[in-house]
Amino acid sequence: MSNQKNLSFSSKIKKEVIINAKKEQENYFFLKGVVFANSQEDDNYYILNIKNDYIKGKILAKLEKNKISFVTRPEWKHKILIDKNNFVFDDDFDYKEYLTFFFSGVFVGSGSISSKDSTSYHLEISTLSEEKSNLIKEKLNSYDFNFNILRKQKRFVLYIKKVDELLDFLSAIGAKKAWFELQNLKIHRDKDNVLNRINNIDFSNLQKIADSSIKHINNINFVFENNLENLFTEDQLVFFRLKIENPWFSLNDLVNEQSKETNKIITKSGANHWLRKLDKIVLEYKNK
Repeated sequence: MSNQKNLSFSSKIKKEVIINAKKEQENYFFLKGVVFANSQEDDNYYILNIKNDYIKGKILAKLEKNKISFVTRPEWKHKILIDKNNFVFDDDFDYKEYLTFFFSGVFVGSGSISSKDSTSYHLEISTLSEEKSNLIKEKLNSYDFNFNILRKQKRFVLYIKKVDELLDFLSAIGAKKAWFELQNLKIHRDKDNVLNRINNIDFSNLQKIADSSIKHINNINFVFENNLENLFTEDQLVFFRLKIENPWFSLNDLVNEQSKETNKIITKSGANHWLRKLDKIVLEYKNK
């Protein structure tokens, strides 16, 4: 996994969320998610089967860091045994601020997502237990996801297929970079679809509007990907988020949406000033 360009989109997401878990409790709930989704069990152990060497190495490192007892051997290429006394699971996953890490562990343990360049999107989480799959589905759907379950051979597979649902899930598990990648691709595809559908309008003007929107989206992505948020006010960051979520809103629509969300009056000229500031800062950092 040393060559980032050759990674599948699933692998890039897993690598990102594994690194996100740093503190002891974050690592504990991440591992708890991996174990819940991936493991089989006997009387004494949860039995993990991790086929990716990089992910297996990270899981072993987190187990050691959290002083969680486990067994592994050189001849076991994929298997890790974890003492069952280390994890107790409840049915409602009431993990509060650690729920993001738990479900990022669930995805690392048994999740996959279609290539971001695919013409159709789908995200899957599969387990060997119908009961576990139903518990995961119930918890995720309580947050307005629309996961369904189907059976594939001996596995129970939860899945979603709408790109907006995939984006919401990536956000929920803290996959910030992957979210931006997929959102950016969606914006470009939406632009192409809009251009293809509209006939009775000045094409050159439409193209100019679309290109301007894409430029702003790319600049906003640059800010978040390079941790430049501290250069902007909270109101400006809210506006940038709304712009990404609603790329084809007019400036007037964005201003109205922000006023509803923040209960503050924002003018179009003020929003234009924010966009000019955005362009200037991004240009300065790109030229460094």
